[in-house]
Amino acid sequence: MNSHIVDIKERIKHKLPKLTSSQKMIANYLIENPEIFALSSIRDLETTLGTSKTTIVRLAQTLGYTGFQELKGEFLNTMRKELDPIHRFKSRLSHNDVTGDMLGQVAEQALKNINLSLDFINQADFDRALDMIKKASYIYSMGMAISSHLAETTAYLFSRVSLKSHALTYGALNFSEQIINMGKNDLIIAYSFPPYSEPTIKAAQYAKENDLKVISITDKPTSQIVQYSDLILQVSVESVTMSNSIMAPLVLIYALASQIGLDFKQKTIKTIDSIDHVRKEH
Repeated sequence: MNSHIVDIKERIKHKLPKLTSSQKMIANYLIENPEIFALSSIRDLETTLGTSKTTIVRLAQTLGYTGFQELKGEFLNTMRKELDPIHRFKSRLSHNDVTGDMLGQVAEQALKNINLSLDFINQADFDRALDMIKKASYIYSMGMAISSHLAETTAYLFSRVSLKSHALTYGALNFSEQIINMGKNDLIIAYSFPPYSEPTIKAAQYAKENDLKVISITDKPTSQIVQYSDLILQVSVESVTMSNSIMAPLVLIYALASQIGLDFKQKTIKTIDSIDHVRKEH
């Protein structure tokens, strides 16, 4: 683990005898669950630990921080760096024993991700996702970096099976600004993978606060976007390269689109015929 987190843990252990019983409980939770702590709000911790906001803040100050947010930020920034595929790839390049069989390694990791994802996603969640997608008046997909390509692929495939679908682009308007005028029957599909882009999470939070439906496709049940989602579809995106692997998310979205095409067979055929006509005539 990052040296900053190790230092914090050592600081906690050093001060443990001087802490109150409530502070010790929080400190032990922090040591044992650094990832969950990094993704929790102070309200989450109050509920989970049965303690007060004041006690949490005082513990942070005892450890040398201005408050809870600074302490949480230390853990969150470290966790993001550790999970960031670019940092993982850089660390891998620094080892002299790395072999050059990239084709085999990438293929092996992709298959592993797909198989893990099949274990993560049960049939009930897949069926629920289908139901939410079919009932939606309009489907918006969003993601940053390589996830933006997944969002575009989602909109492309869904439009081919007769659904009204659009991929949000992050530019003059951020994601939150673009979903202001969405209707209650619309649906957002959000992709959130390490290092977990803030604009995507903030947009999901805004959607949740305004009773908009969100399906999140992410890699961990503890990722920050989970708390703002109506349904989570967990996929593995581990990679031996400088970017998250998108093989498993692609399998998922292709499966959803294909099933919808079968369920909306006549509408899909009509859409395909219209696409053929447009291509021939225009």
